[in-house]
Amino acid sequence: MKSKNLPELVPERMTWLRAAVTSIPVVGGALDHLLFDKADEIRLRNIESAVNALSEQIQKFDDSILDKEWFSSEEALATFRLMADNVSFEPDVKKVEDLGRIVAACGEHKHSTDPRKLSIIEHLSRLSHVQIKLLSVISTVPLQKKSVSSGGLEQTATAIWTSDVLNKLKTGTKFWDGTMKLDEELEVLASFNTIRRVELMGPSEAAYVLTGIGRQAAEYAKTAGL
Repeated sequence: MKSKNLPELVPERMTWLRAAVTSIPVVGGALDHLLFDKADEIRLRNIESAVNALSEQIQKFDDSILDKEWFSSEEALATFRLMADNVSFEPDVKKVEDLGRIVAACGEHKHSTDPRKLSIIEHLSRLSHVQIKLLSVISTVPLQKKSVSSGGLEQTATAIWTSDVLNKLKTGTKFWDGTMKLDEELEVLASFNTIRRVELMGPSEAAYVLTGIGRQAAEYAKTAGL
C-alpha cells in the first residue's frame, strides 16, 4: 500500500483538528469559527493598523532625523517581522498602534545604530498600552532623596517615589480607562524588569528606580510620542 505523503495528510489532520475543537462542550462552535474562519482576518487587520500607525509616526518626523537607509536594512526587516508577530493576535488596539509607532522610532538616527532595538521592542511588546505610557511618565519623574525612619533607625534613599508618580499622573493627560490601580501597574512593570523597587525598612511608600532596559525602552516610547 502506497504511504501518504505530508501534503495529503495535512488536510486530514486539519479536518480532525476542527472536529476536535467543535466537539468542545459549550464553546466549541465559537472557538472553531475564531480559530479557522476569523484568525487570518484578525491578523491582517492588526498588522494593517500597526503599519498605518508606523506611517503616521514617520510623517511626524522631520526628514533630517530619519535614517532612510536603515529602512532598507536586514535589521529593519527583522524589526518589522517582530512587530507583525507581536501584533497579529493582540486584542489591545492601542498597543497595536503603539508598537507600530515604536518601530517608526527605530528609524531615527539616534536609535538606528542601537544594536539593542530588537530586544527593546520585544520588551515593550510584553506591556499593555497603559503600562507603556506609564513607563514613559515614570521616566520623566525626577529622582528625589528622602529619609524613612523605623524603630529608631533611619534610611535614606534616592529614588522615584509613588507619590511623585501619582502627582505627575494627576497633572498630565489621562491615558487609561476607568480607574488605574497604580500600585499593581508598578508591580507589573517591576516584574518585567523595567523598574526595580528600592527595599526600604518599615512601612513606607514604595520607591523605584528605572533599570537599564527600562530607561532605554522609555526613550523609544517617548520618541514615538507615547
